[in-house]
Parts: sequence; C-alpha cells; structure tokens
Amino acid sequence: MAAPTATAKKSIGSGAKLGVGLLFCALVAGVYYFFFYSDLTSAIDQAVQREGQLQTEQQAADNAYNAFTKDSIELEKKKTKARALNKVLPETSEIGSFLATVNQQSEVAGLKVKVVSPADEQAQPFFTRVPVRLEVAGRFHQLAKFFAGVGRVDRIINVENIELTTLYKPGEKLAEGQDENVLFAKCLTTTFHANAPKPAGSASGAPGQPGQPPPPEGGPK
Repeated sequence: MAAPTATAKKSIGSGAKLGVGLLFCALVAGVYYFFFYSDLTSAIDQAVQREGQLQTEQQAADNAYNAFTKDSIELEKKKTKARALNKVLPETSEIGSFLATVNQQSEVAGLKVKVVSPADEQAQPFFTRVPVRLEVAGRFHQLAKFFAGVGRVDRIINVENIELTTLYKPGEKLAEGQDENVLFAKCLTTTFHANAPKPAGSASGAPGQPGQPPPPEGGPK
C-alpha cells in the first residue's frame, strides 16, 4: 500500500482545522444562545407583557378619572340646584332673613313700616306656612312698588288680605304734617319652609289626611 503523499496530508490537516473551527463556532453560538439570547428574549417578552399591563392600567385610570370628573360635575350641578331651591324654600323658617327682606323692600319703595307681627306657623305635610301680619304707610305708587318688589325676591312670599285705608276724609281739615295721599295698608304676608324629611317607613301627612306636594313657585294659594 502506498504511503499518503504530502499533498494529501496537508489536505487532511486543513479539513480537520476547518471542522474544529466550525465546532468551536457552534459551541460559542450555543453558549451565547443558552446564556445570553434566551435570557434577553425572556426579558423582552416580560417587558412587552409589562407594557401591555401598564397600558391596561392607564386606560382604567383614565376611565376612573373621567367617571370622577363626570360625577363631580353632576354633584356640583345638584349642589347649585339645591342652593337655588333653598333660597325659594329654605329648610328652616329663617324669620330674621324674611323680615330683613320685607324691610329692605319697604325701604326701596319708600314706605314706613308700622306693624310687624309674626303669627303661629302652620305645619303642612311637606312644608310649613310662616305668616306675618304687616302694616305699612305710603302713597299708592309706593305700595305698588313694595308689593311688586316682594313678588320678585327669590323666596316664596305671598301677600294677601290687603286692606287700604286713609285717615283723610273728604272735607275734613288735615292736621299739621298729615298728607291726604298717604294710604295705610294692612296685609298678611306668608312665606314657607320645607319640613325635615321623615324617617323611612313613617306615614306621610297627618292621620286621615292625604299628602300634599310642595308649594309651587309663586307660593300656595
């Protein structure tokens, strides 16, 4: 058998080196994949999942904020409506405020208040009447201005049983300081306040009496 030539030995040596090189590259690639690439891929997958969770949480937070904003706006509207209603029909008699309103309107009209006499309150199923007898003096246009001013205030105020008189009699001599154009008006002014809510389960209205709705704007008649 013939011995391998030098060229054949050189070819075998180059092939072995190439195989060793490829094996080394495959080994490095395997080490890189198992120790670096797989960890990096796992970290990327976790980051993507975390981003999705954060987006979901952000959307939930946005929805909660929008709902809170909407509820806040609705609550403020209800508070504004309640304040406006409280001016029309307060929860207490607020007799001091009522008398101050009447006095202010009389001053604007230029009237003189002679008598202010609060009467007993009259409870109804859902509201309470607060009557006040009033006597004022002034000229006709002043009285008209006073009654018109009372009718324009926010709070419900009824004016009824108006009686007009004068101290002047035709042909009678006036005393010093008297004015034949001055009228004396007696009337009953009535305002209202809401009754406190009754506990759940309690009967509405007095025994044997049906419940009544709250007084309409402009006052009960």
